[in-house]
Amino acid sequence: MVTGTVNYTPYINSKIMRKITFLFIFFATALAAQNSPTPYCEIADPDDVSVEEITAISLNDVTINNTNSNDALVDFTTTLIAVNPNQTYLLRVYGNTYGDFDTNIVAFIDWNNNGILNDEGEIYEIGTLTNSDGNDGIFVEKEIAIPTTAVGTTRVRITKTYTDEDSVAIVNPCAISFDAFGMGEFPGFGQALDFNLNVSSLSTTTFDAKSLSVYPVPAKNSLTIAYKSPIGSIQIYNQLGQEMYTGQGLGSAVDLDVSNFASGVYIIKLFNDKESKTFKIIKE
Repeated sequence: MVTGTVNYTPYINSKIMRKITFLFIFFATALAAQNSPTPYCEIADPDDVSVEEITAISLNDVTINNTNSNDALVDFTTTLIAVNPNQTYLLRVYGNTYGDFDTNIVAFIDWNNNGILNDEGEIYEIGTLTNSDGNDGIFVEKEIAIPTTAVGTTRVRITKTYTDEDSVAIVNPCAISFDAFGMGEFPGFGQALDFNLNVSSLSTTTFDAKSLSVYPVPAKNSLTIAYKSPIGSIQIYNQLGQEMYTGQGLGSAVDLDVSNFASGVYIIKLFNDKESKTFKIIKE
């Protein structure tokens, strides 16, 4: 009888190796939310996130190029991309998947400017980015419609999160995380990137702000709006985007009863034949 030792060299592909890494993360870490950048959340446990960078974002002919492969959350909030309400724009995202892996791309847009990124109507699943080094022209994209109520500087957060059939990416603006083998939420692979939209008016001429009067501010029971020319229509929305008032053919001075409005911030849109103006008021 001939005896000997057989040397078995197991084959382990990179995806299985990644799952083994997941197990170490599973037993070594737990999520803990943080509170910066104010008023928006940080990425939970950033040191435990394995950064796989978003390499570029494009919207309305503006491209943000990112080479930061160290930070879980990248700050591009000094970048303002101009958009207009009631218009649709194509958002395109590129990123490094570090091999033949799937990553889930999600956009969170704080349309009501309340410091929370995942209210109803603020979450956009852009798509699954697969097997890209971030610079090979592979991307995912989605059309984004700018709401009528959107106004001013508006925060956008893009998240890129590794996902597979066993450890599904969790849609969470405050974490790069996955459900590790169905055992709960833990830090994963990816990155988040913040930038701002500048939502401007669709007016074809410059609105004469010096000729507009709005008082009292803050309003309590009534609100007066006056302009140098007749106001074609007025729309008032709360911060959830719900229409609270609409009126047409109101003349150049309007007294509005706001006594039944709850305290808070409201968005007012004025229109006439050639101009439009959007601004906010506070109701006591």
